[in-house]
Order: sequence, then C-alpha cells, then structure tokens
Amino acid sequence: MQRRVLLMRHAKSSRDDASLSDHQRPLNARGLKDASKMARVLQKLNLIPSRVLVSDSKRTLETLDGIKSILGELPTQAMNNLYLASANTLLECMDETAEGETMLIISHNPGTELVMYEVTGEYHSMPTTACALLIGHENTWHCQQVLRPKDLSHLCE
Repeated sequence: MQRRVLLMRHAKSSRDDASLSDHQRPLNARGLKDASKMARVLQKLNLIPSRVLVSDSKRTLETLDGIKSILGELPTQAMNNLYLASANTLLECMDETAEGETMLIISHNPGTELVMYEVTGEYHSMPTTACALLIGHENTWHCQQVLRPKDLSHLCE
C-alpha cells in the first residue's frame, strides 16, 4: 500500500476589502470557480481524499467548500498551524498519512512550493488552486504530478 497526499494551495482570494486581515480574506469569483473545477478533476482521476487538513484561514476554508460542493462531505480538521505553514510543518502533516490513505492538505505559499522543492529538488510553481499528487513510500515522497487550473480544461469536459 502507498500513502498519497494531495498538497493544494488555496484558490484565488479577493483583496477588495482592505479592512480585512490577511487571515480573513475570502475567495474571489475566479477562486470559487477554480476550487470546484479542481474537485471535478480530482473526482475524474479518482483522487478522492479520505481526510482533509486545512488552514483555518477564510480562503482555505472556502476552497474546501468548493471541493466539498463536488466531492461531498469529507472528514476535516481545520488547523491554525497550517496558516502560512513552513515546509517542515507541511512535511510533518504529510508524514501523518496512513498506508492506503489519500490526504488532502490545503495551505498557502510559500510553504507549498518549498515542500515541492524539498520533495523533488526542483522548483515547481504552485499558483492558486494548484494541487500536487505526492506518493509516499516508507520515509520518502515523490511527486507524481502537479495539477494547475489553467492546464485542466481537457480534464473538465
């Protein structure tokens, strides 16, 4: 059995209301659309998470709502330490993935890109709503693919 992690950066957020803290920024219209689009792709690829760890920021929770609008309810844990998490924090969460499990982690940059570099030794762009499929074998991880919203039109038809 293998461990699978879907490492996702939150969808595109709005900066329209300058009175909101960074933690409270919601998604914009594109972000709402991209979150459900990514969920349809995950569904088509049979990458349904059995558990979700999500930052407790408004934009990550709204990203998760977009995912759940397609995939349905998912066991979820909102975590303050995933808000602007370091690569080490994200890697620790990844290491909690059980054999045979597919865990979705929704967090922020730069942490997601730093994890990708840590795992692959190469820079991988993680724009908003990007989702990387990472496969764990024993104590190592490798990247199987990175899904980016702009590259997914052919999978959403």
